[in-house]
Amino acid sequence: MYKNKIKRKISNYLIEENLQLSLIFRFLIIMILLTIFFVFIIYIVCWPVILEYVPKSMIYLLKEQIFLKLYSVSFILLFIIAVICIIFTHKIAGPVYHLEKVIDKVIKGEDFELVHLRNNDELKSLASKINHLILSIKQSQTAKIT
Repeated sequence: MYKNKIKRKISNYLIEENLQLSLIFRFLIIMILLTIFFVFIIYIVCWPVILEYVPKSMIYLLKEQIFLKLYSVSFILLFIIAVICIIFTHKIAGPVYHLEKVIDKVIKGEDFELVHLRNNDELKSLASKINHLILSIKQSQTAKIT
């Protein structure tokens, strides 16, 4: 756990903006492509049936309603997916940021502590290995002094 508890705001969730926004963009592109694919499949399967059984005067209205609902639901889903991606990438970007800061302190020879990640963070195995490295460095430093 981090020593200083930070109150969560949306700006706190974008720690490594370039990393997080590029991942979010990729997820959204994949979701848009999947949505287009599924809409296309539904159109191919359903449209011949609609043309067969729905009166011609109603087809334009039906088409308009279907596309309006698909667009509105798609935008809502994309927004929800973007928020979920921000939260998910925060669990990766936060530890990366923290690990970089600790490694920077080690490189500069400053006083450093072991890496402590939050319970829900990813990269705990990497943090554990860095902690072993830090302990090795501290042991070698104390061995040189004595």
